[in-house]
Amino acid sequence: MNPNYPLDCWYVAATSDEVGSGLLGRKLLDRPVVLYRLESGEVVALEDRCAHRGYPLSKGRLDGDLLVCGYHGLRYDTAGACVGVPSQPHVPYGVCARAYPVRDEPPFIWIWLGQPGRSSLHSPPQLPWLSGEGWSSSGEMVCLAANYMLVHEHYLDLTHIPEVHPEETPPGLEELPALDHVSVSETSVTYTRTLPPAELADWEAEATGLPRDREYKRRHHGTFLSPAILAEGWQIDGGDGQPYEQARIHAVTPESPTRTHLFSWFAHNFALDRALIGRHLHAVMAKVMREDVAVLEAIEATAGYEGSAAGIHLTADAGVLQVRRIVARMLATETGRTSAEADRAPRSASARKTARPG
Repeated sequence: MNPNYPLDCWYVAATSDEVGSGLLGRKLLDRPVVLYRLESGEVVALEDRCAHRGYPLSKGRLDGDLLVCGYHGLRYDTAGACVGVPSQPHVPYGVCARAYPVRDEPPFIWIWLGQPGRSSLHSPPQLPWLSGEGWSSSGEMVCLAANYMLVHEHYLDLTHIPEVHPEETPPGLEELPALDHVSVSETSVTYTRTLPPAELADWEAEATGLPRDREYKRRHHGTFLSPAILAEGWQIDGGDGQPYEQARIHAVTPESPTRTHLFSWFAHNFALDRALIGRHLHAVMAKVMREDVAVLEAIEATAGYEGSAAGIHLTADAGVLQVRRIVARMLATETGRTSAEADRAPRSASARKTARPG
């Protein structure tokens, strides 16, 4: 299939911990990229291709802050300019590897692969659950064989939970209710769902320490912040005025039209002084993520994203359809199509009734 991801967007290239004293090669949006740190700690991202013969620069080495190609020794500075060729005294005019704007905002390193001049007009989404006080977080990374929009749409419609994750489903919530509300802006979609009172699943009881002999109200909410980020959260009303909150941040970066780098980070705002609870929640969410990946790869292998998108629409797809329209408009802007053409994406009658643009 043709690429269906906008380029003018901040995507997660790697975690901050992944980029250290060596060279990290990664394919992002069908482009080879090499990431590394300068002696000052600043992160640099260059096209992972030597201008001479195309050898991957990530297979070279660092000499101070210069990146040295491992094939013929060409040397590149932090702007990607070739500043030395061992076999001749002068560097041919204009020899360079493209440099990409990057931002190191732990736990993620963000990269802009679109029009360079536009990167300063935008900022990566703020993710207070991962860096703010009152939260503890950890994460998992995987490169899965599925289109990035399959990942987004999977997490935008959580009515799959009872079927895909029965062990993690609270007793009595074998069917999730429809979304309460879908709010749409030009670039984001926010949704909320109120769940009926139900008992705690085993993993919830172990994490929160709440009594098992009663039912609890829950609220689920999420926001598609950009083609790179979907944030979702769960709240359990413990009855003491302090909700037990969990957040999952899905950083979704296409490798190619059929492969995706998924960085899923899990955060909670309770039992922050108990490392055992953090490890327990991480293990539960990591298991859920593995099950999600299996589903997404099965869809990619069977139907692909285009086949999946051509399927029927249900009421639960209200958020999915709104996100498709946002991405279509972003792609239209980059390719010069009109907004009317981008808005011709199919939309079901049930979704029209459920979605409430803000």
